[in-house]
Amino acid sequence: MAGLSVSCSFLDTDVYGSMDKEAIYRDEASCLAGLYGVYDGLQKEGTYGCNLWADLDAGTDILVWNRGYGANEPRICLYNYNNTLTALEKSWTDLYAGINRANDYIDIIQQRTDEECGSAENKAMFLGEAKALRALYYMNLVAFWGEVPLRTEPSRDLSVQQKARASQEEIYAQIISDLLDAEKGCRPADELNAPGRIAKTTAQALLARAYMWQAGYPVYADTWDDALYWARQVRDSGLHHLYQDEDFGDGEGVMNGYQALFKNMCLNQYDLNYRESMFEVEFYGNGVTDKTDEAGGVGLYLGVMQGLQTDEDVPFAYAWYDATNYLFHLYETGDARQWWNIADYHYTNDGETATEIAYTEEEKADKDDGNPGKWRAKYDPVRPWARNNSSINFPVMRYSDVLLMIAECANEVNNGPTQEAVDAVNEVRARVNASQISLSTYSNVRAFRSFVRDERTRELCYEVPRRMELRRFGEDYFMQQVQRMGREEVDTEGGYTIGYEENTNNYKWLAGQNATLKFVYFPIPQRELNTNPTCGQNERW
Repeated sequence: MAGLSVSCSFLDTDVYGSMDKEAIYRDEASCLAGLYGVYDGLQKEGTYGCNLWADLDAGTDILVWNRGYGANEPRICLYNYNNTLTALEKSWTDLYAGINRANDYIDIIQQRTDEECGSAENKAMFLGEAKALRALYYMNLVAFWGEVPLRTEPSRDLSVQQKARASQEEIYAQIISDLLDAEKGCRPADELNAPGRIAKTTAQALLARAYMWQAGYPVYADTWDDALYWARQVRDSGLHHLYQDEDFGDGEGVMNGYQALFKNMCLNQYDLNYRESMFEVEFYGNGVTDKTDEAGGVGLYLGVMQGLQTDEDVPFAYAWYDATNYLFHLYETGDARQWWNIADYHYTNDGETATEIAYTEEEKADKDDGNPGKWRAKYDPVRPWARNNSSINFPVMRYSDVLLMIAECANEVNNGPTQEAVDAVNEVRARVNASQISLSTYSNVRAFRSFVRDERTRELCYEVPRRMELRRFGEDYFMQQVQRMGREEVDTEGGYTIGYEENTNNYKWLAGQNATLKFVYFPIPQRELNTNPTCGQNERW
């Protein structure tokens, strides 16, 4: 299809080994290689390689542990952990490693001449992308931990390491400052033509997200209008559109645009036409035959369960978590996202070969949860498939998110829905054949806020940090949504069951029973407290 290209091309950049401050980054090629080193931190196991969308974000109202074992093992998703948990320490370490790389790179590039960077425009671009990456690392830290040490200088001595936790107001101020600089320096998306790098409109979209996040709990900054301004900048650029229906010519027929977008992502095909996927963390290879460390876990840990390792024609997938019945019932009948985000097929095996089996309409009628199907390992083109690695990219920002930010922010700014807000929501819903709404459908600020909150869940499940999506509406809302998974109850409006009854063969209910206010934020890892006692522990821990 025109407008598609093979993804992960940025990973082909040569990496330079010399870390002599005076010797490195003296020409355009080495400056680009150094920038790749800052991007590389996004690929680690503790960041988008696995933890940020799996271990750290499971155990909510849309994603629960689906095994009948492990209830006594400490897991974030079961709310039975402490601050020595490996996953917490790994993510904290990898996020700060990315920040340290950004700090080192920014410090050195600022000292280089325009000529050494290739041009003044190049220097601004290198600094802009590095600052946007630093902002993104901090956005993840504040999303999961809240107050954390704020380090913006190279860590070359203990004075930088020994820092107390900064307030969320201070952290957001730094995030926004970095993104404002990035917005000025980053290249337009149609000029960059590389969704694996941060373009000008991506920086604008991240600004909208940052302003929207700090407008919620616990900062409650009056920044809805700022968020709306930057989301409109993305829309008005005309560079991004929602992906539309596509026939891949593989016998599956015409695929809905939402589904086609994610299928292309799994196939490692970039869309340079619609540009809906504005920024993706790139992964490459299978980590086995290519001997690289650039593969991730997308489609394996959140995926369609397949436990047979001997069939080379079918990918193995752990699929530790299930999409919940709460998520399932948010979709109306016919919404193309429902049986994509929740897989419409499963696998059987005879001990030697595995077979994909589509659920019949009768079987679908009896299901209301199941394996997440947003990223499907069966489309990963890299062979052989590996048990722990995939080459599927992870989307950090999509244009549909921007449209839904416009809807949410316009509602808050105007104390009620506007035609602009309704049009933005309807554009997202029209793509997936969901019913259209009008200004009279949800006529007040609270009703429309609730509707957009649900629409974001339907569209962006497993992409935007769910803990943050819940928490920004307050601790009470966070606890309500998580705890309801721990009991089986009938929704009074829909007449369907939400949550799970106790069952020792399946621990989907356990997170909801274990969750308390203590777990609204993660604890500072013990490793950080050992090396930086100035930091102090988070409240309630």
